[in-house]
Amino acid sequence: MKLLYIIILCLFSSYIYSQTSKTIREESNADGNYTFHKATATAYKNNNTEVFSHVFNDTISLKELQKLPFPIQPVLLSAQIQKGRLVGCKLWNNNKEYYVVNEGMLLVPAKETEPDTNDAFSIPYQLSPLYTLKTEGDTVICTFTEPYGNSSFDFTLKGELVIVLVKDKF
Repeated sequence: MKLLYIIILCLFSSYIYSQTSKTIREESNADGNYTFHKATATAYKNNNTEVFSHVFNDTISLKELQKLPFPIQPVLLSAQIQKGRLVGCKLWNNNKEYYVVNEGMLLVPAKETEPDTNDAFSIPYQLSPLYTLKTEGDTVICTFTEPYGNSSFDFTLKGELVIVLVKDKF
């Protein structure tokens, strides 16, 4: 009976080790630099009915994002991923680079500049607690979800910006 417990313990230990090793390998496979591929901005009513959706297939078309009744969100032109976390990025919003600190939740300008009242990202910018980062193979999907109001609509909206970045090959 003692031998059976030892065998079970060994099997369980080897399973835990293999799962931990798999997670570490997956995280390190995701490490690298990623560049913008496409973005989708969608607004939903409270009942998750889509109000509008717009796809941006290149960085030039992102100019149209400013015309949408949509809350400001950081649009990542590039991202650096380490151990499955966003650690640095360059924004389309102002073409500046940022460090990402505080467990991947705070954008801090990489170069010190004077705060600009017209640029929400000129000072450290706290990402929404609803922000998610998901890696799938050579793709990173960043999702920013925010509830917001807009005078064009007589109901509260939920905005979702999904940014897809693709791993640089070099």
